[in-house]
Amino acid sequence: MSPANKEIEPVEKGWAELSALVETLGEPGLELTGAGRWAVKDHLVHIAAWERSLLGLLNGEDIRTAMGVPGAAEDTDALNEAVWLAHRHETSDQALAFWRDTHAELMERLGTMSDADLRRSYNHYQPDDPRDPGDDRPVVEWVAGDTYQHYAEHAGWINQIIKESSAAR
Repeated sequence: MSPANKEIEPVEKGWAELSALVETLGEPGLELTGAGRWAVKDHLVHIAAWERSLLGLLNGEDIRTAMGVPGAAEDTDALNEAVWLAHRHETSDQALAFWRDTHAELMERLGTMSDADLRRSYNHYQPDDPRDPGDDRPVVEWVAGDTYQHYAEHAGWINQIIKESSAAR
C-alpha cells in the first residue's frame, strides 16, 4: 500500500533516525544536559510541541493552544520558552510518552491527507488566523519544517549534549 502523500516517507525516515539516537541513550541519557539548560528530554518535548502546532494548523485550531501554551506570545523564541517552562519538571518517561503519542497522532492525521491537501495554503487551514493574505505558501512547508527538518536539527543538538556530557566525565 502506498502512502497517502509524499511527505509520509521523509517524516518516517527522519523519525526513525531520531528514535534510534534516543534509544541509544536509554532513560538516564534523556536527563543529560550540555552547556545549555535543556536536557535531551526537553528537546523531545519541544519537537512534540511543534508537532502539536502542526496538528493545530491542519485541524484549523489555535496553534498556541494546540501546543499547550495558550496566550503565549507568537514569536518562536517566546513559544519555545513557554513550552520549556510548561514541561521542564516532567520526568523522562512523561517526556518520552508525550513525544511518541504526539507523533503517532500526527502520523494518523497526515495519513488522511493527499498531496493535493498538502499543497493547500496555510490560510486555507487557518481561516480564522490567517497569515499575510499574499502568503499562499503550501502547508507542506510547515510539515517539513515541523517534522523531519526539525528532527535533524535537534538530533545535532542532542549529539552535542552527548559530546559535552562525555567530555565532562
